[in-house]
Amino acid sequence: MNVIQSYLDKNNITRYQVYKASGLSQMTLKHATESKKGIDGVSGKVLKAIAVTLGKTPGQVLDELIALERLSN
Repeated sequence: MNVIQSYLDKNNITRYQVYKASGLSQMTLKHATESKKGIDGVSGKVLKAIAVTLGKTPGQVLDELIALERLSN
């Protein structure tokens, strides 16, 4: 499973919730959650959108994604 989708699942949020909270396009979110590149393929826009939805900073989200990716490898 993609690390972004795993992160959303772990935080009990959906792509739709991220879209509604941030205004980031659903297609951009779909690509991010289906990418095979892991966090290397995540744009700043996606990090910011997830952070806004969760009430965190983009840096916190990135740190948590890195940790999650390490666990899955």
